[in-house]
Amino acid sequence: MNRETTCCFTGPRPQRLPSLGDESSPEIMTLKSDIRTAIFDAYYEGFRFFMSGMADGFDLFAAETVLEMKKDYEGIALVAVLPYSGAPKRHSAYIAARMKRVLDNADMVISLMENHIPGCELMRNKYMVDNSSRIIGYYNGLSKGTAHCWNCALESGLEMVNLYESI
Repeated sequence: MNRETTCCFTGPRPQRLPSLGDESSPEIMTLKSDIRTAIFDAYYEGFRFFMSGMADGFDLFAAETVLEMKKDYEGIALVAVLPYSGAPKRHSAYIAARMKRVLDNADMVISLMENHIPGCELMRNKYMVDNSSRIIGYYNGLSKGTAHCWNCALESGLEMVNLYESI
């Protein structure tokens, strides 16, 4: 994995997405299609590694999309970046099971910490930005965590694809 061929994702949790992240809503179906298109475009521009911070909502949608695309696109790889190893356990059983499936099928899983410490999610964001040259996100100016990651990417000069503008 090298920075030039690595892309990371950032976006809010379901409650800050259109239709509160309801995956049966037209808005979220459109968002998922837009995520796939952005990954497809990046792949054809030479990106092969896609890092997800594995938060519920946008990050999980993006990670699942990369896994789906692995069937058809040679060399595409999912890198799951957890702020700490127990992060999936903080979610509902349904979301934790989805995360486990993603983690079990990821090409690489990176846990930055063993246990939760204040600010570990921000450290995860910085790690992803420092190891990427493009960011694909959904940034509407409302989410603090997404804003942190988006602003780090802006300051670091990453190519930026904001899917908020497409919905």
